[in-house]
Amino acid sequence: MINGFTLHDTSSAPPASAEILNGVQKAWGFVPNLHRVLAESPAALEAYGTLWSIAEKTGFTPQERNIAYLAIIYENECTYCMAGHTNLSRMAKVDDDAIAAVRQGRSIADPKLEALRQFTAKITRQRGFVSEVDVAAFKAAGYDNRAVLDVLVLAATKLISNYTNHLAQTPNDSFMKGAEWSAPGKLKPAA
Repeated sequence: MINGFTLHDTSSAPPASAEILNGVQKAWGFVPNLHRVLAESPAALEAYGTLWSIAEKTGFTPQERNIAYLAIIYENECTYCMAGHTNLSRMAKVDDDAIAAVRQGRSIADPKLEALRQFTAKITRQRGFVSEVDVAAFKAAGYDNRAVLDVLVLAATKLISNYTNHLAQTPNDSFMKGAEWSAPGKLKPAA
């Protein structure tokens, strides 16, 4: 890790973070390294956990949510989150070909999921500045204004995790074995 960041546990984290880490341990059966880094700031750890919970309340199916997360992660080039969300996507029964497509920055065969991938990538890459044509194409695929705003909830969630991992160079967790990913270095942006 870099920039003096630490992988905290309940004994080294601030008390407010230690309480949150205990909850993560109970819910997940382990504490991911991302949470251990975020524990340095109780506010950052709480914000991430809160946004994660809120993201599950969006109108997206678990498969759609995971495709959107992967598209955001691709654009933000977060190797830690790509490895983690690859396996989380598999657990959510996202098609392996769709996962591979997003990891490679190429089109998904399913037209609705592809519209979601493209729109989410553009929102992320262009910091929310998308055209009316982009929004219309997203809606034509079966989404609505709620979905447009729900993409922002997912993007906000991943902003905290992706940027934290960039700042700390968070090491992968053991459950990510086999899902490692090398960022494309902006050589091949998503279509």
